[in-house]
Amino acid sequence: MHPWAFRARFRRAAFGWKGSKLAIERIHEALAEIRAVARQDPATAAEGAVLFLEKLSPALNQVDSSSGALARPG
Repeated sequence: MHPWAFRARFRRAAFGWKGSKLAIERIHEALAEIRAVARQDPATAAEGAVLFLEKLSPALNQVDSSSGALARPG
C-alpha cells in the first residue's frame, strides 16, 4: 500500500470551525499528491482518491463553510 502523506492530515475534526483556509490548502496538497501518483500508477491513485473521499467529510465536519470558500473551484 502506498504511504499517503495526506492520510495523517485528514483525521476526524482535523480543522476547527475557522479552518477553511487551512482545509483548502490541505485539499490542494492531497489532490496534487494523488495526481503525481496517477502519472506512474493510476490504480494506486484511484485507491488514494477513494481514501481521500473517505477521510474528507469527517475531517471537515467542524469547518464553518458559510463563506462558501470550500465550494469555490481552485
